[in-house]
Amino acid sequence: MIQKIGTGSLLLASGAIIGVLTTLLVQARYELSQKGNSKDDDRRSKGDKGAEGAGDECTNSSVKYEDDGHLRCPQNLRDAKLKRDRLPSLIILVRHGESQGNADHTLYRTKPDNLVELTKKGMKQAHKAGKRVEKIFHKMDLQAHEQKQQSRGEGTCQATHSAAIRRTHLVISPFERTRQTAAAMRPWFAHRVVRTDIEPRIREQEFGNLQCHDFDDFRREQKRVGRFWYRFPTGESGSDVYDRVKSWWTDSVMNVNERYGYEPVDAIVVVTHGLTMRFVLMQLFGWSPQTFHSVWNADNCDAYVLRKDLSKPGPSPYVLDEQAGDMPKSSIDVKVEFDGSNCQVYKLNEYLKIPPPRTQQLDLVKAKLEEQYPEIDKKCISSVMFLPFIQGAVAEQRTKTGRRASISTLPPHQSQNHLPSQIGDELQQLNHQVRRLSELGGFCPNPELYAKPEESWQF
Repeated sequence: MIQKIGTGSLLLASGAIIGVLTTLLVQARYELSQKGNSKDDDRRSKGDKGAEGAGDECTNSSVKYEDDGHLRCPQNLRDAKLKRDRLPSLIILVRHGESQGNADHTLYRTKPDNLVELTKKGMKQAHKAGKRVEKIFHKMDLQAHEQKQQSRGEGTCQATHSAAIRRTHLVISPFERTRQTAAAMRPWFAHRVVRTDIEPRIREQEFGNLQCHDFDDFRREQKRVGRFWYRFPTGESGSDVYDRVKSWWTDSVMNVNERYGYEPVDAIVVVTHGLTMRFVLMQLFGWSPQTFHSVWNADNCDAYVLRKDLSKPGPSPYVLDEQAGDMPKSSIDVKVEFDGSNCQVYKLNEYLKIPPPRTQQLDLVKAKLEEQYPEIDKKCISSVMFLPFIQGAVAEQRTKTGRRASISTLPPHQSQNHLPSQIGDELQQLNHQVRRLSELGGFCPNPELYAKPEESWQF
């Protein structure tokens, strides 16, 4: 006999079934979560054992210690270490060859900066630069092979200190002179190049309208303000260029071997401009604007070789290889006071070779002055004043007893001239303003008008 079930009874039965299923689902989720926690504990336990020998790689503020005293290295630190290890072994910065604008500065009035080409001399320089880069790579290959053979003979499995350069990434500024330089260089190491990129962020500084007759006045004003700070009308300041160069370095260079679908590279060759090269070094080594202003522009086709050194702390473990590449030149004017109140202004060369904070290394500064100027006896130096590159800025003075109060230079309203600046394509030279500064003893009539130097800068 078939009985008809009412609608109410059917709903009641359905509710009971749903309740049972819900209970079973909750119980299943609980059991899965317990199993997941158990696996996490196992992974942490294994991580603790593996991190006991992690050493300095796990020593920062985010490191945790377990109850038994074992060091637990967080996953993000392990990832950061692996990322450092994967960085290219070499980064070579090359300035373009001699351009038409280098040979004739008036050309910029009639031809756009980005279209300025190489001269015949510049083309020859570019060919030599390509040959030089290949020699650097070949030497790295030989060193890697020798170290590999040595490790085999000793029966060790340690990684070699030098890596063979098999894959290279070529990065080029979009300006015509850099493209021509790269085209002349590339055949020497074309068998190593796996990628070529045109990167607008490493282009030359935008100077604005170069056709106007006021450009020479802009250049003079730039020297008074400082190349890092001065912004050309309708153009860029040095700090603007610094920002985009740092953006390129952080986004592209530091992640060049982290991109999905691309082969990792062993080296990067960057064909760019002198100012860009200085800003790469500035952000890499933490230069202050004062130190930046002391650095000369690279010569045409100079090459700065950055070699990976994992013993260096930080996310960008690169050092300048003095043997493989060129070293940036630098100088700063210093006013030297001798015993007996005799004062003289000298140009201190190789300023970058003084370890930071440079203005506090009085003994090293005196030793360099004695080395560069035979007439100087360092024992007779009582104080050294570091003259600023910007008119009206603050000079720092160091004495035998330590630091003396900072002293302002001549204010702008006293003279239309200014202390020379070692920037751009000009060398730093002494002029009558320096002689006048010496006559006045380097003191400003009204020091309260000018700010004190930033103590946070490492000159």
